[in-house]
Amino acid sequence: MQTPASDTQAAADAFSHGVERRLARYRALARLFTTLGALILVALAAVAITASVAPRIMGLQSYAIISGSMEPAYPTGSLVYAEPVGGADLAPGDVAAFWRDQDVIVHRVEVVDTNRAELVTKGDANEDLDVRPVPYANVLGRVTFHIPYVGYFLMALASTPGKLLLGWIVLMAAAFCAIGSVLSGLSTRKA
Repeated sequence: MQTPASDTQAAADAFSHGVERRLARYRALARLFTTLGALILVALAAVAITASVAPRIMGLQSYAIISGSMEPAYPTGSLVYAEPVGGADLAPGDVAAFWRDQDVIVHRVEVVDTNRAELVTKGDANEDLDVRPVPYANVLGRVTFHIPYVGYFLMALASTPGKLLLGWIVLMAAAFCAIGSVLSGLSTRKA
């Protein structure tokens, strides 16, 4: 036969066990939200550092490929990095970044005309040479490497909707971290 004290103890044990299960769920959710928020922020920071900051520290400039003229070597949406060199430093076969009519163009050098101080260029996917030669003064640099698809991301960020989306992603990541912190605080309370 159970006594009232043992009934009270059993009820208290059941209540305590239920509270511990809820607190364990809070701790698991806190870890999940905090980890998810931190991973999003780290991924954004990694893309920003890889795409923009690190190359500039190394003296490189980045340009997004927005057309298919250099495929398959540099697919549309790639981000190419160019080291600053003058037109006289380029040779046939090099890929040059240069100004033409307010746009940056990335094409392969076909001919270096030192007498006229200009380059004849061509897109790899184009059948014909570019109609207009490139004066040495318009050369921005020699392309050294590229990262596929990152150019799409950076082009999107240049637009107002892209900036709003990035802001929303950062706010969501911060909210995940804040929710994780609140749940962690709740899970440490004693009943």
